[in-house]
Amino acid sequence: MKSSRAFRRMFLSVAVAAAIGLTASCSDSGGTRPAGKDSPGAVASGTAQVRQGRLKGVVGDGTAKFLGIPYAAPPTGRLRWAPPTAARSWNGTRDATRTGAACPQLDGTGKPAAKTSEDCLHLNVTAPTGGRAAKPVMVWLHGGGFNTGSANDYDATSMARDGDVVVVAVDFRIGVFGNFGLPGMAGAGDFGILDEQAALRWVRANAAAFGGDLRNVTVFGESGGGVGTCGLLTSPASKGLIDKAIMQSGSCMLDWPAGGLGLGAPSGSFWQPVEQVEQASSGAAAKLGCTGRPDAVTECLRALPTRKVYGSGAGFNSAAVATPVLPEDPGDALRAGRYLHVPTVSGHTHDEARAIAGVADLLGDPITGERYRELAGTAFGRHADKVLGRYPAKDYPSPALAWSAMDGDRVFICTQLKATAALAAHARTYAFEFADPKAPSYEPASPAVPPGASHASDLNYLFDHAGGQPAELTPAQRALKKTMIGYWTRFARTGDPNGAGAPAWRPWRGDGHGTSLSLAPGTGKITPVDAGDEHHCAFWTTVPKG
Repeated sequence: MKSSRAFRRMFLSVAVAAAIGLTASCSDSGGTRPAGKDSPGAVASGTAQVRQGRLKGVVGDGTAKFLGIPYAAPPTGRLRWAPPTAARSWNGTRDATRTGAACPQLDGTGKPAAKTSEDCLHLNVTAPTGGRAAKPVMVWLHGGGFNTGSANDYDATSMARDGDVVVVAVDFRIGVFGNFGLPGMAGAGDFGILDEQAALRWVRANAAAFGGDLRNVTVFGESGGGVGTCGLLTSPASKGLIDKAIMQSGSCMLDWPAGGLGLGAPSGSFWQPVEQVEQASSGAAAKLGCTGRPDAVTECLRALPTRKVYGSGAGFNSAAVATPVLPEDPGDALRAGRYLHVPTVSGHTHDEARAIAGVADLLGDPITGERYRELAGTAFGRHADKVLGRYPAKDYPSPALAWSAMDGDRVFICTQLKATAALAAHARTYAFEFADPKAPSYEPASPAVPPGASHASDLNYLFDHAGGQPAELTPAQRALKKTMIGYWTRFARTGDPNGAGAPAWRPWRGDGHGTSLSLAPGTGKITPVDAGDEHHCAFWTTVPKG
């Protein structure tokens, strides 16, 4: 399956890594010229004045798109593994009709992907050509498990036009370039998070150039982007940058047992003590032939070609904690209430882990009854029989679907709901469960594992292209997409997703209890559900982490 897109996604990328082995100094947000507060007519004609200079974008279908805008200097040469610095200004008008390169990452075969570059700190802006002034700004963080993905994979035309919002999709350093760090290296292990904060500062400084309200910025992300969004809320340097947040299928509390994010992948989380990051980085540096004094090692590493660094088999998919950027594990910070108390939406899909089981089947590792028992033993050890008793294969159409239910509940859904409860204790929080059983799959589908509402399947109901490919939706599914875009963009505008004609969506109570709004196509299919009860979350509190 050399062409499999599955390993570009957040959680499945962990399996590839397993198989192969400070405030940023961007305070001026790029240049010194004042950002223009362009008239609707200027944006409608495809022009915008940002602090670095003039932009010429592309206009069509009710939006103006400004692509490949640098929000920070290229992190190359001496800026490789350094906090982001301000992007240079330009003279004349910059062509913003083409996307920039994606950040370096592995492809579906575990080899360095083509058409990537370290010069990747760009963002794409999609703005309506009509509507009201001072539009909400929604900053999108792509998925990919801190290891893969790109802002270029998402088309926000419908969201921007129909929701009357400005959508900004951000590329940030990932993998070994985003989460690497040696002792004494400023920003060690947190370069991706620092990039995201630099992009948010750029947005605060330049949103008005696209008709956006710089005082109304919502950060939203799915999968690794959801984890990153949650992490940003716990970073002291994010203060003043985020007004609202949306986390889809990813939160600060996401962790997994062995095999939980890909068959054969070790247990872990997306947060790692900086000492462990530095130890792993020092080991990777030695394998690359860079040894000696710390400054000499850094100089040696910065001189290496991009493909040699990423082709070394050093997969880094966890951000460092106990650092100036992330002073504590974001999950602990969330539990303790030490995060930005802003209105939040938090949710998941109904059948999260079917994506993993389906790809495993396509790659020649089907989850049979025997394989299911083996995987449970690997993940839960002496507690495996207890887990198998809660999710017996006989109660499901196949062992693969039994494993998918078990893994989806443990890894994705119950951790998301746990984060939702912690968020609701301090700020207005809405929960959802995307539940279209016939949603187009974001990943390659296996006939043996019906995808259902699998991981990332909700993206086709918010974006026109998600993962770079348009989805074929039925009339009922298109109606659901319209409803979901309405919820998301109303929340960005006011902090409340409710609106005339839409089923009521109630926030969670401050005591950490509430219902999730089930989102499915068809009359009467958008309704509150007790997702914690359906997905056995009380049971998972009795099973030690694997």
